[in-house]
Amino acid sequence: MSGTGIEAAQILVGLLLFAVLALGGMAVVAGRRRPAARPPSVDEVAPQVVELETGADEVRTAAQRAVQAADAARDRVTEAAGVREQAEQQYQQARWDAWTGPKDEARKLVERAALEAYQRGDLSVDQLNRIWEHTRPGEDAVERMDEEVALAKQRYEEALEEGVEVRRAAHVAEVAAEVLAEEARLAEDEAWIARLEAEQAAGLSGLLQGPGDSPGPSAQH
Repeated sequence: MSGTGIEAAQILVGLLLFAVLALGGMAVVAGRRRPAARPPSVDEVAPQVVELETGADEVRTAAQRAVQAADAARDRVTEAAGVREQAEQQYQQARWDAWTGPKDEARKLVERAALEAYQRGDLSVDQLNRIWEHTRPGEDAVERMDEEVALAKQRYEEALEEGVEVRRAAHVAEVAAEVLAEEARLAEDEAWIARLEAEQAAGLSGLLQGPGDSPGPSAQH
């Protein structure tokens, strides 16, 4: 082979080697510029965080329902107090009516007229007493008034018992609302701390990995 042929062969080999090196360099650059794969979300790598947050939501919902129940219980206490007060007034009125006699206007007019006649001196004490004996209510009227007193007393006692039960239920509802509110706060704090720790761990993992490294298991070997 002549000197010219040898030189041509050397030039050809050099060009081929340069092309191989150039292609290799481009491949390296392309590999470095390859966009990094999307890192997994906290919900994907830490499902316990989602579970804690779901549990916190459920406890918070239960706490809200407990607050509503406590409000309704307090309303029932107010209503029961009104019923008790009304029953007490009716009971006192029934007792007063039984003591003063039935509300008979005709009887009252006769008694008043007899008293005025006695004060004028037209009637003696015996005559006044005999008139009043005739104007007194009969046994049927007295029995009816006694029944009204007994019924009013029963209603009053029932209202008292109902008031006690309603107040007790309201107290239980208020305590339950307070306990659930505290549990909801603790559950929310626990879920928030768990998510914060998971996000910090995910961020640290991303910093340790190169921009072109795959976050998959193959990158760990």
